[in-house]
Amino acid sequence: MAATGDAPAADPTPEDAATIAADVLGARAATVARFPTGRAHFVYDAQLVDGRRVVIRISRRDDLEAARGALYWSSLLRPKGVPLPALLHSDLSLTRHAFPVLVLERLPGDDLGIVYERLGRRELRALAERLASIQTIVTALPLGRGYGYARNYDGEFPHARWGDVVAASLVRSRARIRAAAVIDERVVDAVEAAAERFARYFARIAPVPFLHDITTKNVIVHEGRLSGIVDVDDLCFGDPLLLVALIRMALLAHGLDPFYFEQWRDIVRPDAEQTAVIELYTALYCLDFMGELGQRFNQAESTSVDPAYLARLRTLLTQLSERIA
Repeated sequence: MAATGDAPAADPTPEDAATIAADVLGARAATVARFPTGRAHFVYDAQLVDGRRVVIRISRRDDLEAARGALYWSSLLRPKGVPLPALLHSDLSLTRHAFPVLVLERLPGDDLGIVYERLGRRELRALAERLASIQTIVTALPLGRGYGYARNYDGEFPHARWGDVVAASLVRSRARIRAAAVIDERVVDAVEAAAERFARYFARIAPVPFLHDITTKNVIVHEGRLSGIVDVDDLCFGDPLLLVALIRMALLAHGLDPFYFEQWRDIVRPDAEQTAVIELYTALYCLDFMGELGQRFNQAESTSVDPAYLARLRTLLTQLSERIA
């Protein structure tokens, strides 16, 4: 499966994952199944004939920097106590294989979103406390040289101000909504106007590093407890309340009990201004979720639009827009 010249490689397949397993682990894969939640990469759960179970993460060639980011943050965060999966093999040379390849420990358990409704309130509280303590490890790292999503400390920080990160999210949502033509892009207007009123708050935000996507996905739970965190290709530098809002939006979007978000809020203890900011960030992510409708990402076809899901997002955005108006 070596790369040949500069010809573009087709998207990775389960057969590629099986070949990689045999090549680097010395055992044939009995089963290979792609995880359903990944959008940026092609991630496979491989059961080997000798009983081992591993994760084969294959990226497109143009996502090489994301794979490098995963290696960078793993080497920095794991020794500090952030429970990322152990790295068993990496090859980003694009010579031995046609794609950037990471072979990772298979953490026991499933994404939080899969097991959420089977967890008790005590388990959800303990999970929030554990993840908040992990976030504290990350926020204690050195400040960034800029804001936004960064693959490492030495490379590019995409924004000079936190307000620019918020504005960029709105621009991306508007562009995606316009391209998919599922809903009218004017749904962005009210949130865009509200964001402008938080300019003074944004100006006070330091470039604090934080895990930005440990929500109902990327959080692996086994027997009611945290097993580990996956898919950390970058850190966000700015306002850690953004994560709290994404947790809230992930629960609301799928009609799940907001108790877990409430535990995070109880741990963070936002003041009145920060509470209003969480409302704004939640609306920001509601637009982001709307922008995902009708997109292909790394799937074979564009995602179909569930009318009930769309209606729920519309209702949520209306409610949020009224609160931040």
